[in-house]
This record gives sequence, structure tokens and C-alpha cells, in this order.
Amino acid sequence: MPPGGLDAQRRNEQLVEQLERSGALHDPAVATAFRAVLRHHFLPDRRLDEVYEDAAITTRFEDGVPTSSSSQPAIMAIMLELLRPLPGHRVLEIGTGTGYNAALLAHLVGRDGRVASVDIEPELAERARAHLAAAGFEGVEVTAADGSGGWPAGAPYDRMIVTAGADDLSPAWVDQLSPGGRLVLPLALAAPGQQCVAFVREDGGLVATEVTHCGFMPLRGGMSPAAPGSDEELAQWLAGGGRATGLSLPVADLRAGFLLWLSLTADRYVCPAPARDERPAFGLRDGGGMALVVADGDERPILAYGDGDGDAAAARLVRAHETWASRRPEVGRMRVAARPTGDEPPPVPAPGVRILRRPRFTFVVSAA
Repeated sequence: MPPGGLDAQRRNEQLVEQLERSGALHDPAVATAFRAVLRHHFLPDRRLDEVYEDAAITTRFEDGVPTSSSSQPAIMAIMLELLRPLPGHRVLEIGTGTGYNAALLAHLVGRDGRVASVDIEPELAERARAHLAAAGFEGVEVTAADGSGGWPAGAPYDRMIVTAGADDLSPAWVDQLSPGGRLVLPLALAAPGQQCVAFVREDGGLVATEVTHCGFMPLRGGMSPAAPGSDEELAQWLAGGGRATGLSLPVADLRAGFLLWLSLTADRYVCPAPARDERPAFGLRDGGGMALVVADGDERPILAYGDGDGDAAAARLVRAHETWASRRPEVGRMRVAARPTGDEPPPVPAPGVRILRRPRFTFVVSAA
């Protein structure tokens, strides 16, 4: 009887059924992979009831800060379905972690496929090799390396997946991706937070029409996201307090996709991190002020900050909601185009289109 035995099999089946009921797992091939690969092989020192919860499990800390984890199975399932690995595919994973996701990938690409995985921490790479061997996946190539350079030894790849948060793309990833290949990663298109984006390599760049929420620890090494700078003007407005505008937004619409749509498409979107006693808020800034939608029980009133421009921002926020409500675009079908910064054509200004220039790539976000 393998470690964990029938109890692990039973708990794993319950986890898979939960993922299916929740809507995180639809693809029969991905479901079969989750049923075949037991998570406790990759978390051998954890209790089974913890291992088979649909939750991320932190596995490594540095100076009290978490630096590696076994990702939440629901997010893993969503990303694998976005990636669409097929039998025979060559796959590169950046961020090996425990090796669990690499094993799922190996099951999906089969004997004729190949999975290479890189992790910046040699200790994690060594442990992942042991976990994969214990689970019977000795064919996965695990290397200790900085994933910002991809892994040229195995290129080109049909599929590439990054399991840590980034705010830009590495040119090496794109260069090592086959034409028509898919790249899935958690990308910080709107701060704070990340969106899982599924890019397809096309002539001249990358295009994605599938976007969903996710959350991962940041990449380290050459593609480590830039630390957010301080915004003294915004801090001064917050310190001065907000004033009621008499405007509010429906809570149901925020949950139905308006918040994500606004964050991805609106220029001068703001989402200040709340202090201990502050309410979470998001909104728009406009010249010398800003407007924030704040949480207040079942209501979402709009408060104005700064000078009279805060009221202008509040009006712009309401107009943005009216635009969204008139069309109710499917946020998961937002279009994200990426081209190397400096090589992109001049942007054509248009409502609902946001241009995000990062050091390596420029992203154009719009309704699909």
C-alpha cells in the first residue's frame, strides 16, 4: 500500500469533486490528471486533512516572509485549463515549487511529451526531484536556474506556464515559445492584484482573450516585479479625509465584473492599500483629486478626496459604471495584446482601451 493509502485516495477524490462543483475544474483531461496525481507525495510532512484542502500551503520562508508554496488546487486547475497542454507537447514550467504542478503537466502530455521545470532555489529543485520520483514521475527535468531566462536547452516549447507573479514578460519566454504556443502566467496588469492571462504567440507579439483573477507569490531573480513606489499626493488626499458625493455603486455589479473591468481599462485607476482601521477602496484620480468607492456594509458609497477634481473623478467613475452596465462585457474575454516596448505601433486612443508600458513589453487591454 503506498504512503497515504486508501485514505489519501478518498480525500483526493473529494477534493477533485469539490473543484468540479465549484466550477474551477471542467476539462475531463485535467480532472483525470488531478485524480491520478496525489498531492501528499509533494507535501510529505503535512497532515492529509491539510494536504487535501483546496488551499495554498506555504512551504518556505525567508526572514519570516513566505517565498514558496504549494498553490491552491482551484487556481492550478484554472491555469492548466487555460494552458491546454496536449499529449506530446513540450512544456516549460517556471517555478517548480514542490513539483506537484509539474507532475500534473507530465500526466497531461503523456509519454510522448516532455516537461522541463526550473526553480531559482537549488534546495527546492532538489526536493521537487525527490517528490516527483516518489510519485513515479522520473521523466520530468528539474533544474535550479533563474526562470527569467527560460530554459533554452529544451526550447522551443508548445506550452509555457509561470507559477509566480510578474508585472512584465521576459523576452526569453517569448523567444522560446513556438508559433501558436500558449504562455499562461499571473500578470499584475492592475495594482493591487494579479490576473491569470493566457497568451498565444502570433506574428508580431502575443495576444490573450482569456483573463481571470489569481494570486501568487512574486517572481524572484531577473523578472522580480518592481516594488511599488510611494504616492505622496494620494497619501495627502487620504489623510485629508473624504467627503460624501451622494453617489454610490451597486454591490452586485462590483461582484459581476465591474471592478476588474475598471481596473484593466480605466486610466488613472487607483486602489490604495488600506491601513489597519481603513476600509478597502478603489476608484479613479483626476487632476488634483480622486474618488473612491468604499465598503460600508451593504452599500458602496463614492467619496471625493482632494479639491474639486475629486468630484470630477466621482462623475467619471459613475460614467464608467454606466458604460459597463450598458454592455456588461464578459471580463474573462478581455483582450490583452503584448509587444516588445519600443516595437509597438502608435496607439489609437479609444474608450475602454488601456495602454500599460512596462520596461520590456507594452500591454494594450481592451474589450474582446
